Amino acid sequence: MRIVELYGGGDGGGAARYLRDVLPGLARTDEVSLLSLGRDQLAPQGTDVQRVRQSQALGAIRRLRPDVLHTHGLRANLLGRLYGRMQGVPVVTTVHSFLAQDYRQAEAAQAALLLDGATLAWSRFLIAVSSAIAKDLLARGALAGSVAVVPNGIAPPPAPDPATLPKLVSGRPLLCVAARLHPTKGIDVALRAMPLLPQTQLAVMGEGPERDSLARLAQDLGCEDRVHFLGYRQDLGSIVAGADLMLIPSRAEGFGLAAVEAMAQGVPVVASAVGALPEVVGPGGVLFRSEDPADLARAVQSALGQRTRLSAAAARQAGRYTLDETVRQTHTVLSRAMGD
Repeated sequence: MRIVELYGGGDGGGAARYLRDVLPGLARTDEVSLLSLGRDQLAPQGTDVQRVRQSQALGAIRRLRPDVLHTHGLRANLLGRLYGRMQGVPVVTTVHSFLAQDYRQAEAAQAALLLDGATLAWSRFLIAVSSAIAKDLLARGALAGSVAVVPNGIAPPPAPDPATLPKLVSGRPLLCVAARLHPTKGIDVALRAMPLLPQTQLAVMGEGPERDSLARLAQDLGCEDRVHFLGYRQDLGSIVAGADLMLIPSRAEGFGLAAVEAMAQGVPVVASAVGALPEVVGPGGVLFRSEDPADLARAVQSALGQRTRLSAAAARQAGRYTLDETVRQTHTVLSRAMGD
């Protein structure tokens, strides 16, 4: 099976991570090519990678002669569906996030929803990375028989480096956030909870457009000495493994890989009760009301008080989300698209 993956590019979020992790698994049994419309440096193992302009995309797809076209992101979805419509090639679209939440401007979000909605039926199957995403697709007009839920999965985490933690921890419970520094991730909510949690410290791992404004907010709140902006970290897994809790204060979340990665290391999660987070976190953490710093602080105190029990539950919950199973189910959907 010749699979062509068409990726719209972006800021290195969930779709990029999915392609990096899943494509090597697909490439073990099939011929996989990745066409990226962005300037990213994605190079999944075993995958032929080409970076093309949007105007070149249809020609590039034609030269690769796909048996099935697998698209990611609005631009890629629209171009891939158009190609599939013209050439009779089955298209499968994986939906990684809530489209309405991907845009800061309401007008842009509305235009995206109209364009995507008009072409949803041109994808033979829509893979939703969570039940919450599937529900959103159905509400937007997708046919029930076209939606398949294939949760994201992770590989077993590497052993943490014990040398990492002494540089960061000074006896206070360590909370951590690992996310793009973007309004959707709600990191400002976590910062506003810190004055209510004076015995804790917070490690913020990630880069993004809100870096400076978040640092100013921490200073304004008087907790800058307990908030560590660590930027992008290659040793993120080691830091998370040594944390007491993972915070996911997102305003919207299509899946929540950071939650699974933390739980796989026995770190309980405190997450906002939005999107896919309730189903992903399950018994492995405590939920709080989105946008509510006081409720986040309550959830942190509750989770710290029962950390031993939550740690065991978190590890069990993470076991539901394996990369091998994601690859297997994705391959099944791609094969079905060809056969139906």
